[in-house]
Amino acid sequence: MLDETKRRTYLRDVLMLALSAFGGPFAHLALMQERLVERRQYLSNEELLELNALCQFLPGPTSTQTITAVGLKLGGQRLALLTLLLWILPACLLMTFLAVLVYSLEIKNLDMATFRWLPPVAVGFVAASAWRLLERQPWKGPSLPILGLSIALSLSMTSDFTFPAVLLLGGLLFWGWEERKGGLGSPHRIPKIRWTYLRFYALFFVMAISLGNGFRSREVLLFENFYRYGSLVFGGGQILLPMMYEHFVASRQYLTTDQFLIGYGLAQGVPGPVFSLAAYMGGLVLQSKGVLYVLLGALIGTVAIFTPGALLIFFVYPVWDDVKRMPRIQAALQGVQVAAIGLIFAAVVLLMKPLGYNTLTISIVALTALLNHRWGVPPLLIVVLTLTAGLVGELLVLGLP
Repeated sequence: MLDETKRRTYLRDVLMLALSAFGGPFAHLALMQERLVERRQYLSNEELLELNALCQFLPGPTSTQTITAVGLKLGGQRLALLTLLLWILPACLLMTFLAVLVYSLEIKNLDMATFRWLPPVAVGFVAASAWRLLERQPWKGPSLPILGLSIALSLSMTSDFTFPAVLLLGGLLFWGWEERKGGLGSPHRIPKIRWTYLRFYALFFVMAISLGNGFRSREVLLFENFYRYGSLVFGGGQILLPMMYEHFVASRQYLTTDQFLIGYGLAQGVPGPVFSLAAYMGGLVLQSKGVLYVLLGALIGTVAIFTPGALLIFFVYPVWDDVKRMPRIQAALQGVQVAAIGLIFAAVVLLMKPLGYNTLTISIVALTALLNHRWGVPPLLIVVLTLTAGLVGELLVLGLP
């Protein structure tokens, strides 16, 4: 446990991470290693990697849960809550501001041509993420069939529960394969569990679903949707994309495709958790009611998306030493990870459809993926260059007679 002075230093370090952590969960983990392990030595590299592995078992934002678990380890529940707030606050405030900005541009009928290239760039970031995960995934056993099945099901089924069902199926198939070949050994003893936080998690989930079915107000439905996403999503913020697109754009038409992809593109230039995209989406879901409701929607989206993951890490962390040695959970997680890669590939296809499969769009997507993954260009720089190109292009058009 840290003393009071070290706690203040630690919280400043968390805030600095929140202001500089670009690039998604993999980059976030590297930055945590540099600042929290190598520079400050709050914990060992092995301990940080173990906590990150714990969070891979859980639905929700992995990097957010990891740094919250670090706070739990170093100072208990109070420090963990402060860690969570400092980590998500900068990104969520920035995404709320962007929601208000996009809303203002829309209602004033101003030209948004500055953002013209962000939609295909956003798809390029998703493609880069899929490429990165594809290279790092060990392909053994039923991995390739699970990958193909997850892509096919994701593209052919449009239910809100398609994606968690695909992830669950992937875990069960890999688990069954390991069990059949006898690689899991005897069952591990069940650890002693304190159920308080899981009860809160389940209670809020049931309440959200019940209220969502009982009250048709957009505010209640917004909370229900984002709480469900935060409760069921494995694989990071990229998995949210097809879910949110299908529900908020394709089915309900609360947002336009351009608004959706502009938000995701801008989110790549914002430090911190990718799940902060919920603040942007939540704000624009309520945009028809005015700017105050944009702010309310951003708050609802933020609270709903981050609460499930926080409750789960508070529940699981105390029994981590036993859970991490359970071979059946480890086996199921391998299948979940493969299925998640399939969902990200499906997201690329789904997001490309409204843009059109023309040469320019495909070229921008491919170039973005190459710049980000193969050549290591930071997402922030790509976004800045994209916005600059759009602004210059608009100025040139305005300057023409």
